[in-house]
Amino acid sequence: MKSLFSCSAVMAMLLAFSSAVMAGDTLVSQGKMMGRSYHQQLYTKHQCATCHGVDKPVSRAADNSCLKCHSVDKLAQKTARKGDEQWQNPHNNLHYGKDVPCTECHGEHAVKQPICKDCHTFKFSKFKE
Repeated sequence: MKSLFSCSAVMAMLLAFSSAVMAGDTLVSQGKMMGRSYHQQLYTKHQCATCHGVDKPVSRAADNSCLKCHSVDKLAQKTARKGDEQWQNPHNNLHYGKDVPCTECHGEHAVKQPICKDCHTFKFSKFKE
């Protein structure tokens, strides 16, 4: 399973760096780098160490950084679907349950696509690229 995530992560990174910014106003300049408009307070108050654990990060933030503010259970409730689409929930899906690493689908500093798009064509209308 780790190799699936690694392969998907590499593919997602390649897509993110090769595509134009399509996330509207959610990916904006945060001074020296791009960042999400809804995380503005992280850039003005706390800087990189809040999520990455160090002032000059060289890798993605760990999921536990995201989970300090975002509850997987609440996200799963917000993105729940009904009927035949029940397991198309990106935060509680048929393949991984609630165990998909946040950065498999979400990028703070660059556009990313959900890992589901590697194989599936259904859409997530509320997805923040």
